[in-house]
Amino acid sequence: MNDSSSSQIVLLVDRQTQTEALLAPLMAAEKVRLLRAESGEEALELLLMHDVALALVDTEQPAMDGFEITRWIRENSRTRHIPVIMLANGAWDEAAIETAYDAGAIDYLGKPPGSNVLSGKIAVLLELDRNRRKLKEAVAHIDSTKAYYESMLNAAGDGVIGMDRAGRVRFANPAARAMLGAERDQIVGVDFMSFYPTPACSSACWEESPFFHSLRQGVESTLDEASLMRCDGSRFRVSLHISPLSGHADGLVLVFQDITGRKALEDQLRRQAVTDSLTGLHNRSGFKAAFRTALERARRARKSVALMFIDLDHFKRINDTLGHGAGDHLLAATAQRLRECVRSYDIVSRIGGDEFSVVLDELDHGASAAHVASKILTALRQPFRLEDGMQVAISASIGIATFPECAEDVDLLMQAAGVAMYQAKSDGRNLYHFYMPEMNAKARQRLMLEQALRLAVKDDEFSLHYQPQVDIASGNVVGYEALLRWQHEQIGRVAPSTFVPMLEETGLIIPMGQWVFSTGCRQRHAWDSVLPEQCVLSVNLSPRQFVDKKLVSQIQQVLETNELPAYQLEIELTESMLMSNTEHTREVLRSLKRLGLKLSVDDFGTGYSSLAYLKQFSLDALKIDKQFIDHLTTSKKDEAIARSIIQLGHNLGMQVIAEGVETGEQVEALQELGCDVVQGFYFGRPVPAGEVVGLPHAMAVNER
Repeated sequence: MNDSSSSQIVLLVDRQTQTEALLAPLMAAEKVRLLRAESGEEALELLLMHDVALALVDTEQPAMDGFEITRWIRENSRTRHIPVIMLANGAWDEAAIETAYDAGAIDYLGKPPGSNVLSGKIAVLLELDRNRRKLKEAVAHIDSTKAYYESMLNAAGDGVIGMDRAGRVRFANPAARAMLGAERDQIVGVDFMSFYPTPACSSACWEESPFFHSLRQGVESTLDEASLMRCDGSRFRVSLHISPLSGHADGLVLVFQDITGRKALEDQLRRQAVTDSLTGLHNRSGFKAAFRTALERARRARKSVALMFIDLDHFKRINDTLGHGAGDHLLAATAQRLRECVRSYDIVSRIGGDEFSVVLDELDHGASAAHVASKILTALRQPFRLEDGMQVAISASIGIATFPECAEDVDLLMQAAGVAMYQAKSDGRNLYHFYMPEMNAKARQRLMLEQALRLAVKDDEFSLHYQPQVDIASGNVVGYEALLRWQHEQIGRVAPSTFVPMLEETGLIIPMGQWVFSTGCRQRHAWDSVLPEQCVLSVNLSPRQFVDKKLVSQIQQVLETNELPAYQLEIELTESMLMSNTEHTREVLRSLKRLGLKLSVDDFGTGYSSLAYLKQFSLDALKIDKQFIDHLTTSKKDEAIARSIIQLGHNLGMQVIAEGVETGEQVEALQELGCDVVQGFYFGRPVPAGEVVGLPHAMAVNER
């Protein structure tokens, strides 16, 4: 029986209640009704009683397991349209995934599923169901219209044609003539088979046609989809209903509708299922289907196929600093450049986020992919112009797996290309790498390190070290920069250059950044009696923290909790954060300044070339990056850059800090250039909090 309500229904087949609790807010947001079954039998009963839009089925069920339930759904004519997402405790292995797909599931998730992933999948599938319902309503409307006009003699809404036993047209209503583009004398008395195109049509076509079959058997029949040909030779799709006249002696009546619009909608829905709406490329589903076809073709022709996984380097910075609109524009432009780098029949897909794939078909040998990969890297390095006129340069990391050398299976080739891509990233990015078996070991090491990182955040394995910042004129220590350190029990000391990017990629930088602020401010308050009042604590802010709407309130709460004056805290920002001239950026910076915090630009000169943000925002200091200090005394170019930054900062009323200072010669050069503050190993390495109180508060800059 059908629901009286028109709202959509999601069926959850799960004995446990945790998933239901997770789904409840999602269902409320989507205005969707949630039903839960605790067994296969209860699930089948609900499926037959209700018009279900989506089923979430746990694999573990009493009597009838989740795979059997899914097979039943797919084999039953009343439920086969219902998409099924299977759920299972723990990770899915390849055998379970294959079983799920064989049973008819369209996707699979571990339990408990992530709310963002689950909400995204549910939203897409519910939207497809709404389109299906619209299509069903459209078909139902057509059917009701047909029934109405069939009861009328002229059947004005549908095309109605009467034929004799030989298939000659005896009458055609106005709708039929209009659809066929025929005048009355062009259709009446004419063999209907001239409007019904069939291959290699012969004199026996009428006797072999479905019309003659219905006439001879005296039964009605329906063709859900067929083609008719107009008088001008063009074709259109129709649904046909064939009814023999009473006694099937005098002929039959053909009623038909033009379903071109309906089929176009169905085709559109099918395309949407395999197409990425932003770029127009294949999505992940479309990519896998096309890739599978390419492999089958290559096997028959004994050719090679190369699969490339392409990941844009540091794309999250674009989204976080310039906004998702700029990110979407960049993704669409990237898709266009990828198309231009390959042949028309090669397969280009966006498989998710900022990841693309390219399938190079019909290669004589896999090494040919190297030329294409180099071409892609060169194309992507050319600056992109965003909608606001700003230019952005990006790079990419490419992993390449070849068939049949690396593997002969779609999933194994995808895995190999992914491993090679991550190797390219770890080797410095803006590279391509072919897959080699030894890369699997490195990929496993990275996975283990990421798992260790998650446990380290949970188990509080991190610490802060502090490096002094010295006034170059007086030698007084005017600040300490808080630097994050990780000492793992088995691995040992892990370099920040290794774990900080992983914190960013995994999103753990948000809770970790909050911990740094809280721990650093608590420590600065503890030093209140031993450090000069104006000695500030410097803390780095990540791009992900900067876009967090709770950032300002969290910093204010940390200051209040630790009774720390705002002027004793300095926030270090990157140039990329400041390039997003959005209302959010302006409001965050205004709010931080209203709190009384100092704001500095870290690694100045290594990011974007535009300096417009320096005059737009109220900044206190610029930090010259270490790469310009390393060769300060031996490179005229680095000296010129340092001089320019110092002069620029002073002209704008800002303090200038040089980081990475390691020699007395560098100190003397910076003194001559007029730098304000220096920081580096020359004055002290980063030390634990307990050693700070033993450091001098003033240093003889010229005598070290």
